[in-house]
Amino acid sequence: MRALCLYLLLIPLLGICIKANAMRHPQPARHIVFKTQSIEPDPEPYGDFKTLIVPFKKVGNLIVVEAQVDSVYGNFILDTGAPCLVLNKTYFRDAPHIEDKESGGVNGEAERPFKTAIKHLSMFELNYDKLSADVCDLSGIENGRNIKVLGLLGTRLFTKFAITVDVVQSVLYIHKLDDKGNVPEAERIFGQADIKTPFKFLNDVVYLKGTANDEKMWFAFDTGAESNLIDYNRNKKLVRTMQVISRAKLTGIGGARYDVITAEFDKLVIGEHEFLKNKAIVTDLDKMGSAYGYSVDAMLGYDFFSRGIFTINFVKKEFEMYIYNRDKLK
Repeated sequence: MRALCLYLLLIPLLGICIKANAMRHPQPARHIVFKTQSIEPDPEPYGDFKTLIVPFKKVGNLIVVEAQVDSVYGNFILDTGAPCLVLNKTYFRDAPHIEDKESGGVNGEAERPFKTAIKHLSMFELNYDKLSADVCDLSGIENGRNIKVLGLLGTRLFTKFAITVDVVQSVLYIHKLDDKGNVPEAERIFGQADIKTPFKFLNDVVYLKGTANDEKMWFAFDTGAESNLIDYNRNKKLVRTMQVISRAKLTGIGGARYDVITAEFDKLVIGEHEFLKNKAIVTDLDKMGSAYGYSVDAMLGYDFFSRGIFTINFVKKEFEMYIYNRDKLK
């Protein structure tokens, strides 16, 4: 079976020259995308649990959990911008090469990744055997955040489950689903969701429909994105209404220079719920959309999902959120 395997890795800007006066605000992450390729379906996950409770640590705005690949145990980033398991070339450069892959990114060409296979992945009681994985350079994350990172846990690992993330309590819940694709009532983390909305799952990327300052758009949802992102070219009317917080000049790989603006906008609506006082980085997402095979109007990252407990049901294609501070939001 052929499918599209496209990665978005939002990682700190180590090795990129930042020339700006306003450095008090979080800096944008570097984007790397991997182009179309063929993949084989992985075996079914297994484990003796109804809801698996996985504690995590926050490193910057990244969600970091512990897992084991074969005999190697360590840190992995929960990243819904990555379709599958991604391994750090620093530690897996000697893994068997099944296939080399072409890669590119909005900041220039990235080191060529390759496809491999592992015998076993485990995260507490959750297990996977004979998984395919992509191996690429994640040193930017390690150097930028001063943490050893073995890899990324992408969406395809969870397509049989629902996952719930509570950023305040630093807990990831992985739910097995009933015959109708629902989280059993006794296993639900919150009673009544403030947001419940369907999403599109296109090429292993979650897309949520919403509006920003009444402008309709589709948002890619990425737990590996440390900030919200707005595409300038597709949202010029919206950008004109935003208030600039800071500006930065980036020199990317190959010497290309980029303007990056961090700005605020008043109103974000997802699933008929209104969020006020929103921040986003205004940039060019054309290359990202080209790699995904679908246009990317904007991206929702940590600035959005840190506002509540959220659940992604990959079987029913539903997104839910329980807002932490309801009194401050409509």
